Amino acid sequence: MIRINFSFFFYLFCSLLFIIIQTSVVSTSSLGKFTPDLNLILIIWLAVRTEIPYLFTLAVLNGFLMDVFSAGAWGFHTVTRFAMFMALRMSIHNLNYDRNHPFFLSLALFTGTLLMHLLVLILLLFKQGSGQMAFLSVELAFYQAIINTVVGVPIIMLLRKLDGITKT
Repeated sequence: MIRINFSFFFYLFCSLLFIIIQTSVVSTSSLGKFTPDLNLILIIWLAVRTEIPYLFTLAVLNGFLMDVFSAGAWGFHTVTRFAMFMALRMSIHNLNYDRNHPFFLSLALFTGTLLMHLLVLILLLFKQGSGQMAFLSVELAFYQAIINTVVGVPIIMLLRKLDGITKT
């Protein structure tokens, strides 16, 4: 029980740390389209992870914190990231595959990032006059998926080691 509570607070701390790093150190203004989405990487890892209680709370809180620290519309990150978390969580747990394998983590990161951008694209299409932005988003989705996969697998391996888990 103490180990599980440690994991919850550990990932809550990681959420805050990743959001601070993402909004200040590796912001899109400094790295452009090669910026990893650290918060999304963490949410995808939480979707793969099974032993922590209140995972849904962590996913919603991550999206809410992104809304707070970004200048976007309130609720945008909360809704899209939670929807991506739910879709990925429901589909991943139906697969009979070793969740610790780097290939599976790469597949989850790539698919989760593309799914996230698909949700953003759908929301942009509902907004008046944003068709051009939606088109650009499709091209950037593949860049973001590749960057998140390359950066995300080592981050997840480090998180697993720091958390001290042996299986997910």
